[in-house]
Amino acid sequence: MHLLSDATIFTEVRFWALVLCSLVLPAAIFVTLFVRREFSKTTVLAFGLLLIALAGADIFLLRALARLAQATPSLADDLVFSSELSIALYIFPAAFGTIGLNMVSHVLMHYLKQKEARFEAHRQAPPSALPGRRGSRVLRHRRAASRASPRPASRTAAARRPPADR
Repeated sequence: MHLLSDATIFTEVRFWALVLCSLVLPAAIFVTLFVRREFSKTTVLAFGLLLIALAGADIFLLRALARLAQATPSLADDLVFSSELSIALYIFPAAFGTIGLNMVSHVLMHYLKQKEARFEAHRQAPPSALPGRRGSRVLRHRRAASRASPRPASRTAAARRPPADR
């Protein structure tokens, strides 16, 4: 005779973990995404990675519950987890994993676009226009020499001039 806990997998902790990972946590993430007005890129990245992790946990739990369902005498859990209907349960992790992957990709693409724009700005700007850089040492020396006031004539040069120029 089977114990009550062995009669069905719907009383297992793994089943309730599946419900939590498949429905409750993703719904909470989506509600948060739709209710709040703004997010940092770090938050979007964290939510995306969390959705991907939840999708992985869903698949792990679905496979474990399918093995357990075959060992129980209940026909209801066999119908849900060991039949063709179980394929429909994989839609949740596939959808959440895909959405999470898109969120992570969005953050990474934004970051890479910023890096590319910064690279293009550095490549197209003259060295003196770049913040924190003033070009090479030779260019700095030439600029400093051109800004300097003309030097007064030395005494030897003044002594060689004809008296009319003095």
